[in-house]
Amino acid sequence: MLPFLLNPQDATQALGIALILIGVVGVFIPVLPGPLMIWIGALVWAYGDGFKRVGWPVLLAMGVIVIAAWGSNLAMTTYFTRRSSASWKTVAGAVIGGIVGGALLTFGIPVIGSVIGAVIGGVSGVLLVELLRHRQLRPALHSGVQYLVGCVFGQMVELMFALAMLLLFVWQATR
Repeated sequence: MLPFLLNPQDATQALGIALILIGVVGVFIPVLPGPLMIWIGALVWAYGDGFKRVGWPVLLAMGVIVIAAWGSNLAMTTYFTRRSSASWKTVAGAVIGGIVGGALLTFGIPVIGSVIGAVIGGVSGVLLVELLRHRQLRPALHSGVQYLVGCVFGQMVELMFALAMLLLFVWQATR
């Protein structure tokens, strides 16, 4: 792993690194809160280091980045879905569908199933609500495509925030 970040005798720092790696994976898996896991991993690592290299100001900055990442992902998905004149009920349908789809396929196909399930569930939620609302397939499909575009942009922005957190952590942990 990263030997300059880890004291081999310190299990707390090893746990922190493991949580950070889980967080990195979580950026790509909608069910896992990636940036939050990175922050928790950094906190655990810093605790194991006695907050010598990564202190509270850095952890606070990373916490602000976590909130920005979460908010930007939600905002991007909502913006693109609403841009297609979808209602707030449609956005709620996407969220509920994503959670249900991710949970259902997690049991069938671990890890990758949650990603596929969340996307299929979210799109299904958008399509269902928009079909009930407009009773026409074309506007429902347009809203579904816009939801997917928002998901992609939201994940890209969340990835950028996660990379910023990782860079900040590594910079402080290796000084």
